[in-house]
Amino acid sequence: MAKKYSTVLFDADNTLLDFDMAEKCALKRVLSEFGIDATEETAALYSRINLSYWRAFERGEVTKAYLRTARFRDLFNEIGFKKEVDVTRVADCYLSYLGEGAFLLDGALPLCQRLKEEGYSVHIITNGIAATQKSRLAKSGLDKVIDKVFVSEEIGTQKPFPAFFEYVFENIDEKDKSKLLVVGDSYSSDIKGACGVGLDCVWLNRAKEENTLSLPITKEIESLRELFEFFGL
Repeated sequence: MAKKYSTVLFDADNTLLDFDMAEKCALKRVLSEFGIDATEETAALYSRINLSYWRAFERGEVTKAYLRTARFRDLFNEIGFKKEVDVTRVADCYLSYLGEGAFLLDGALPLCQRLKEEGYSVHIITNGIAATQKSRLAKSGLDKVIDKVFVSEEIGTQKPFPAFFEYVFENIDEKDKSKLLVVGDSYSSDIKGACGVGLDCVWLNRAKEENTLSLPITKEIESLRELFEFFGL
């Protein structure tokens, strides 16, 4: 039977790579280095602050350069940390440690390997910071089975904006949009973006969120393992 898709566009964080684990490890390391007690409460607070900034970035309200330091400045203010700290240095150290966090979600590498073996083109589409993402992809082994990596920082626009996806269209071999499939975990970034430009998409919805905008999602899954059956692998 002929394949419906020829090309798969995977998000990176919390789709193939376990960002939560990488964040937790990097944050604990950098906070300890700068004399801050890396409690679970502090980590949870940072995650909330960080997520709010990434959502603002997706809406085009802040730049990535602003985000990378503002999240730490807000965190230190929230926890009442009075010692004077260079937040740029904190951010640089954090990103360096984050780049070492090459934790894979279950099934990620074998799925991409099987897709490549079956003749699919496999690409990464990410809003993450370029150097950090490429380091993590290389350390995880995913770089060996990925054709191209598209990073918003290098493109100049981000998911969910149509311009991001248009750039991807222009730089991949497949020109028939009906043969492209987006796979991602972020409703506001991956799924909204894919539906906005008429692409089929698979939502990795591990948190069991609601499809609040009634977007035309092709398939909703809770684990990457479900995609083996979806692709007939």
